[in-house]
Amino acid sequence: MNRKLKYAAMLATSAPLALLAHAARAQAPAVCTSTTVSPAHNDCITLTAPAAGGGSFPGSFLVPGTNTSFAVHGFIQFDAAHDFGPHGGPEGANGLTDAALDGPGASAAQLAAHAANGGTDFAASETRADIETRTPTAYGGLKTYIEFDFNQTGGSQLSGNNSLLRLRMAYGTLGPWLIGQTLTLFDDSKSYPDIADPNADAGMIQGGIVRKPQIRYTWLGGNGLTVAGSLEMPSYNSALGNSFGDALNTAGSTLAIHSTNDTATGGYQNWPRLVVAPEWDQPWGHVRFAAVVGDNQFRSTTVNHESTEYAFGLTGHLNTWGKDALRAGVRYNNGAADYADDMFQGGELYNDTTGESAVVRLLSAYASYEHFFTGQWRANGTVGYARMTGNPGFSQNTVLAGIEKEHLTSHLNVIYSPVPQTDFILEWIHTYRQVRSNADATTNRIDAQAKFYF
Repeated sequence: MNRKLKYAAMLATSAPLALLAHAARAQAPAVCTSTTVSPAHNDCITLTAPAAGGGSFPGSFLVPGTNTSFAVHGFIQFDAAHDFGPHGGPEGANGLTDAALDGPGASAAQLAAHAANGGTDFAASETRADIETRTPTAYGGLKTYIEFDFNQTGGSQLSGNNSLLRLRMAYGTLGPWLIGQTLTLFDDSKSYPDIADPNADAGMIQGGIVRKPQIRYTWLGGNGLTVAGSLEMPSYNSALGNSFGDALNTAGSTLAIHSTNDTATGGYQNWPRLVVAPEWDQPWGHVRFAAVVGDNQFRSTTVNHESTEYAFGLTGHLNTWGKDALRAGVRYNNGAADYADDMFQGGELYNDTTGESAVVRLLSAYASYEHFFTGQWRANGTVGYARMTGNPGFSQNTVLAGIEKEHLTSHLNVIYSPVPQTDFILEWIHTYRQVRSNADATTNRIDAQAKFYF
């Protein structure tokens, strides 16, 4: 991506200006209720008043000669991860997709990887920076936001440094309108746990990954009620895009994925996804309902098929006592694989032998509790579970091993923040994956993480 050089130049030229501002945490759509909470999705800001001559939001300053407030925020993140048992790949990789299978239908490569125990990785690619501006206008506040990280790999770089600059978000808001690329409206990052693992839990939609170009409108109803609607691009990320699993039910065949991106061997969508999300925020916490619906058209040499996908979920958090909080959610998904990272094989499956198709349905839930011991020490316990159904008559283990059945994850951590804008996290991560051939995989990982916010 050549455009990444442009963003790197923007960051370099704005760095001296950033030194004039009070350091603050990156601002995303949600705002924390505490200055010490820093969820892995980085949806928090430091709630400090701007200095004299400062800008209109924390950590910003007024650009001379204008009424535009400007800020550069973000964090430096370093992970040191060690696997016990099969090695799940470098930190930042999904522990479920990378967990090597053992059992019926597992390939020779998976069996070999499953037998390879241990593995330690260091990484700083989750480091993130953003540039934000806010300008008052006759039509309301104008906000622009650009966010990028270095979690994109590529070859042919010197000294083995293959972490490339990657655009995560780029959007503008004017009054109630948002236009650009950001987290899907189906996401509820305020209900997600305060954990080091960037992949969150089974049962979540991996909101940090599901970022979609969209047009969004938000209505403020008063008394903490908001209702938002968005039109979102389908299958933005090919790794998460809704797809059609196409396979022959014969020995030795493998599960081939036809992406719904507009390709000769895949499919297309005539219409964007429609997402709606009413939310109620109160001093005791918040509750949120979200629903998405879309149309899929699958096309290949063997498939000519159209279907409707949809998903809905109920999420929220409850402030218990002090700064403690309980976060939880439950979701049901009918074929909308681009809104559920657990549906690796796609939203539908097709049997080339019989012509039968089956929608993949997913029921998932997660819960997390955060306890503050002091202003500097806190801890989290979280668990998530997802179960998928749908099989168009496949019986061969080599095919069934490519169809996910259930996922379970759990996290336990302790977080130390000796001074503001720092988090030092020690976290234990456990994941379990089972496919329809009954082959399974287990990953256990210790992640020591350091985050320095600016």
